[in-house]
Parts: sequence; structure tokens; C-alpha cells
Amino acid sequence: MNFVVRHRLLAALAAAAVGLAAGMITIAPTGCASDCGANCPVATAIIESRLNVDPGIQDIAFSGPACPDPAPDCRGDDQTTLCSRIGVTARAEGYCDVFIHLAGREPMAIHLEFGPSGQQGCCKGYPVVGDWHFTLPIPTDDGGIYGGDGNTDAVRIVHDGGSDDATDGGTDDGAVD
Repeated sequence: MNFVVRHRLLAALAAAAVGLAAGMITIAPTGCASDCGANCPVATAIIESRLNVDPGIQDIAFSGPACPDPAPDCRGDDQTTLCSRIGVTARAEGYCDVFIHLAGREPMAIHLEFGPSGQQGCCKGYPVVGDWHFTLPIPTDDGGIYGGDGNTDAVRIVHDGGSDDATDGGTDDGAVD
């Protein structure tokens, strides 16, 4: 094969490869391969201790149509903590009450609300309505569970096996022992 012909063939193959790569970039699907997932609403509520410390969780229970099935596990870092973070991803639109009993404290309930399914682009699941991040007190804290900016609107203390101090007409269908 002639030296000039070989160089022309290599140049033609290189140009074809560059053209093919450019064509693939311009026709790539924009679905979940794009950055559309960066703009999705939060679909998992997080309940965790502010430090990697065991907050003393004695019991966890879930009640409501949006609660995941099976119930989510409490996770730690698998080395120094076994249960310091709970992620709640809804299975349906609606509410999920998470009952948590911490050692040395009265049982508390966190009322989570989840909106309609987000089917925009690659956003999936049921977005959390309201606070999505809650902090569990560690044993040295004086307060109870609180939401993202320190509010406690979605948190209530549970008394006497399910009757609580909330004004919801006693509609609790779960309790922490």
C-alpha cells in the first residue's frame, strides 16, 4: 500500500470517528442522562442525629398510607453507630407518622406529608411537603426532635400509649411502647 494512500485512509478514519462522536453527543437523550435530576424535589425525609452518635432509639413505628412497605431500617455508619439515621421514602401520596422512642425521653411522633408523584423529567417518587430533614437529640441535648430550621410543627409528644397532646381529635393509629 502506498504511503500517501495509507495516510489518507487514516485521516479519513480519524475524521469519521470524530464525526461519529460529535453526532452521538448531539443526539444523546436528555432524560435522566442529563442534569434534570438536579432539580427534583426532595422525595426522602431524613431523621438523624446531628452528630455520628447513637441517639438512644428504643423503638420505631410507622403509621399512614404513605409509609414505605417494608418500613425503613434505622442505619448508622456500621462501625461506631448502629441506628442514627432513618430515611423515609413514601410509597404513595399522603401522610406517614413516624413514632420514635428515645431512651430517657417521652415517645415522639413526626408527621410527614408527601405530595403527588413527580413525573417531571426524571423526577420520581412522592415529594416531601414541608420539612424533610429532622434532627434527633443526642443524649447530651436538652430538647426533642426538631425540623430543619429548628421548628417543631410536625413533631408531637405521644402520651399514654397513643393519645397525644396534638389537637387531631385522637386519630392516632399507632404508638411507641
